[in-house]
Amino acid sequence: MARKSISLAGSILFTLFLTYQILTALSGLKNTVFPETYLVRTALALAGFFFSILGGWLAFRIVGGALFAFFGSVMVLFVWSVSGISVFIWFLLEYAGVCFILFRTDQYFENQIAGIGVDREKYQNEKNDLEIAHKTKGEGISILFEKYSTYYNLRKRAEELAGSLSVSELAKVIVKCAADFISRGNVVILALTDTKAEHLSMIAHQSVTRREKEPEELRQSGDLFDYWVIKNQRRLIVTDAHQDFRFDLKEAARLERLRSLILAPLLHERRVIGVLRMNSTESGTFTNDDLRLLDIIAVLASSALFNAALFEQTEELAIRDSLTGLYVRRHFFDRLKEEHRRALLTQRPLSLLMCDLDHFKDCNDRFGHGVGDLMLVRIAQILKDASENAIVARYGGEEFSVLLPETSKEEAHALAEKIRRTVEGEPFEIRRRPIAMTVSVGVANMPQDALDLESLVQKSDQALYQAKRQGRNKVCSNAG
Repeated sequence: MARKSISLAGSILFTLFLTYQILTALSGLKNTVFPETYLVRTALALAGFFFSILGGWLAFRIVGGALFAFFGSVMVLFVWSVSGISVFIWFLLEYAGVCFILFRTDQYFENQIAGIGVDREKYQNEKNDLEIAHKTKGEGISILFEKYSTYYNLRKRAEELAGSLSVSELAKVIVKCAADFISRGNVVILALTDTKAEHLSMIAHQSVTRREKEPEELRQSGDLFDYWVIKNQRRLIVTDAHQDFRFDLKEAARLERLRSLILAPLLHERRVIGVLRMNSTESGTFTNDDLRLLDIIAVLASSALFNAALFEQTEELAIRDSLTGLYVRRHFFDRLKEEHRRALLTQRPLSLLMCDLDHFKDCNDRFGHGVGDLMLVRIAQILKDASENAIVARYGGEEFSVLLPETSKEEAHALAEKIRRTVEGEPFEIRRRPIAMTVSVGVANMPQDALDLESLVQKSDQALYQAKRQGRNKVCSNAG
């Protein structure tokens, strides 16, 4: 704006100066005998209007140039009328030519500027496209990196799962893995089925959020969503449990604090061994990506859980008697050593019962080993039911041992008497014939009867033999 004002002011001043020169030259032309000097001054002044036209054009483009060209043309006509010399008329053509040249020049530069503007817009659009493409690629790279990180971490977790052989510990790792990878909802639950896949029992859970967990969220014995997954052997996402017409809405409405959830079956050899699920108290919490990730975790967990269960089952077979389900003698002595060491450290009592079925050999000879096996199974169940803290083992043949941690001699004697009465009163029939079944029990206690482990076993054996000598179906604990 300042440049335009300067150009306009300069053109006006220069035009006034030229006008003054022309008027002065014309005044002198009337009184001189040598007009050539004044005519030259007039011609130079008229030629100077080229600069005025140029200044006007710089100020207001073609309008400013035409205005000063018009004023210059008026001056040419005035000079012609005063001097009578027609050669000055050529300045009119020259002014018109200058205006035409300036007009064409203006058009040329406008076209150039317009072209530059188009190119600039084109390059700006290309820049925007490149920025969008870069951003899209950047987001794609971020997504790929996130997926890579997720699958890399899943691989590490898979190695961690494969290294665990305890079902309970493995279940904790699985629910923690799900909570870490899918940080939505309220709680992760892992439930395993029974052998017929008819009932579920929760073995592990973990809260996703830090708030206190509600009982409704943790209660998990199997609901309509679990059994849908078990029946169809497919993963499931429920956006709103109270509005999903695939399920009984009345039954779903009873689960007041359950609105959305994702579930994945734990499959092994086309059999459902459990369900991994995430619950939320809000609707629309989970996405299909969350469901896919939960399904991947479930696939990794399935084999690990089956192997851990198989390992535990194998271990159980190694320490359990195949007939009665009680501990075998070797494992019983391992537990006896542990409890003996603990009793010494804590200075708490430890009692031991030795039990022997009376006249078992006669029963075997008379009715066969099948009947004897049934009697052994029955007595084993009675011993297991006698005390929750008892460690019961089949010591050998028809002889059983019961280890009672933190139990005084008087309490052990009372428990032994209870076992004896229960066995004596237990109805046992073969081919509708009642068979008498009794047991003799020997009781020993640490520290009353012995301090070392071998002496404790020896005292209980001696008490058992004393009960046998006294006529069987007795409890003895006063062996010398």
